[in-house]
Amino acid sequence: MAVLGVGHMGTLHLQKWRLHKEVQVVGIYDIDAERLRRRASEYGVAAFADVEEAFAAADAVTIATPSQTHSLLVHRALELGCHCLVEKPLATSASEAAELMEKARKTGVVLMAGHIERFNAAFRWLQQQAVQPRFLEVHRLHPFRPRSVDVSVVLDVMIHDLDLLLALLQCPVERCEVHGVPVLTPLPDIANVRLVFANGCVANVTASRISAKFLRKMRLFQPSSYLALDFAEQSVEQVVVGEGFDEGAGECLAEWVTPEGVRRAIVRHQIRLPVVDALWEEQRAFIRAIAEGASLAIPHEQTLEALRLAERIEQQLQCFQG
Repeated sequence: MAVLGVGHMGTLHLQKWRLHKEVQVVGIYDIDAERLRRRASEYGVAAFADVEEAFAAADAVTIATPSQTHSLLVHRALELGCHCLVEKPLATSASEAAELMEKARKTGVVLMAGHIERFNAAFRWLQQQAVQPRFLEVHRLHPFRPRSVDVSVVLDVMIHDLDLLLALLQCPVERCEVHGVPVLTPLPDIANVRLVFANGCVANVTASRISAKFLRKMRLFQPSSYLALDFAEQSVEQVVVGEGFDEGAGECLAEWVTPEGVRRAIVRHQIRLPVVDALWEEQRAFIRAIAEGASLAIPHEQTLEALRLAERIEQQLQCFQG
């Protein structure tokens, strides 16, 4: 394994890869020579002079470079038969991503987009539930960091939740209403989109990279129940309306008797989940796809669908900004 780009995410990948028994990290590359030297010294790995040297030495690569460079690097990796785990977004356009996927199919090389939230314990729990949300409220906010600013907040931040929503609802988006503005960079740094799905479900999604604090939450509203997922804490809160309240069965928020004489209660449950290392699980899924021929944890078509939606939102943002 070689890691290309050892900024924040690349360094996290490097730390995890060194712990996998099946993986040998042969080296790293970064365009910043001083950072490359520091990371190589800190983690005791080789510092490659260029990407060609990295591709020649490795069977697989993790690409955690600026988003605009992903497509070019993946193309070259696929040509040389290197399996690729690519930090989101896989590419900056759906057409580029589709081309990469087709090339991977033809060459028999594993190509996987790194949508880390798919491996979050809270989302994995949600996928096991029989939910039918009618409205969702999603917030993903974080303070400004001078990285990934070569793309808008849609491809940098919102893409996580677009992917989650499409995977959860399994339903196309019929229309979207978009608002967003640049604040600290030339591209939109905060955006809000209202998505209307073909099944009538509505999702209100807000993404920001200029907030005072971190927030990664999804709330689902459906008949007789409400779910709140905190992706940072990997926790779930469930509020349900039922017939009465039994002591010890959660926290009773309200209780009443209907005109028909039926006892009703609103009960809140804190669902305790074992916290998982989502990045570790993402890497394990990549290893299984290579070593065992396992199906991709995130199928290409789903990666492409999220990119198409992001592209659609960005096009509307351009119109919104005039």
